[in-house]
Amino acid sequence: MGQNDLLYKIRQWDNRAGQWMGRHFYIIFFQIILFIIFILAFIIGLKIIYTGFDVPQNDIVAQLLLVQDYGTILAIMLLILISLGVLNLINHNARLRGTIKNIEYNLSRRRNDQKPREDKDY
Repeated sequence: MGQNDLLYKIRQWDNRAGQWMGRHFYIIFFQIILFIIFILAFIIGLKIIYTGFDVPQNDIVAQLLLVQDYGTILAIMLLILISLGVLNLINHNARLRGTIKNIEYNLSRRRNDQKPREDKDY
């Protein structure tokens, strides 16, 4: 393999990596952020469950606060999971849109190639 072939391959890989990052960077970036928030909420939820064992049964205010904490953590985790699902749908729609554009482009080229050419002089 010559040096020109190697440089061509490197340019091709660089171009493909750039295209991939342009298409998927923001989706992956937001998914990573949401995943980190989910992990932090999960850890906080485990701490709340652990402190729930220390709350006395006869203290009604502490019990109500503990139930409110459970509900809040559950709602936060569900909202984060829904957000991840929506991001996944957006990502699939973007991929589908790109695929449809490629199919449309190829079909329009094929139609233009099959049209009969009329060169009539009037």
